[in-house]
Amino acid sequence: MAFHSPFKSTVALSLLVFLSLFFTSSHSALTCASYKLPANRTYSNCTALPTLGAILHYTYNATNRTLAIAYAAEPPKSGWVAWGLNLAGGGMIGTQAFIAIPASAGAITVHRYNLTATKAINEVEAFTFDSWDVATEGAGGVVAIFAVVAIPEKAWNVTHVWQVGPTKDGKLSIHETKPDNMQSKATLPVALAPASAGGSGNSSGSGNATAPAASSGDKSGVSERFGVGFYFGLIVALMTGAVAL
Repeated sequence: MAFHSPFKSTVALSLLVFLSLFFTSSHSALTCASYKLPANRTYSNCTALPTLGAILHYTYNATNRTLAIAYAAEPPKSGWVAWGLNLAGGGMIGTQAFIAIPASAGAITVHRYNLTATKAINEVEAFTFDSWDVATEGAGGVVAIFAVVAIPEKAWNVTHVWQVGPTKDGKLSIHETKPDNMQSKATLPVALAPASAGGSGNSSGSGNATAPAASSGDKSGVSERFGVGFYFGLIVALMTGAVAL
């Protein structure tokens, strides 16, 4: 006769509730399908970024090392969004970023900034790499940044960094320090692609770009998979009686 421990059932139920909260409390995510690009913009690839519920449409042209992007995210109300490159392969410090900021009468403007320290950013007229076709738009709480950047020939360890944050009195305020905010970076393997890998010689690219992947120094994806897998495994073990409490 099988004996079902009420304690086991309670623990399993508690874990299920925890997992439900774990998934529902995360930042609401856009998807490549849900975000509608402007009619005059097309890209070869799209990927859901691993944090902040953001997405990145992009086309890489290996012939001239140009990367056309459309980064979209949902900032706090009247907040800002940012996307940029760190040519040294690091995180926020050292990043050259486009930041879209709410302006008067509901408009949004995009500016270039150098992020030189944790609490220091400087607006600049140009980056150390070429960038053009820079624009922004906002609709339905989502803000997008569009740009084309030219990745320097000697930059082989490029990181792309993205972020969202609030404004105060029309000025940038510091973003939150939640895990999503602190882990919003990834390597940019498209920068490593040789010219022979593809490319049509124009800014629209050939569609042979590699999706930006999780940074090798960012263990968040690994720890999250381990944590969720562990809890699911424990629930199964408890329900089947494989683990005694």
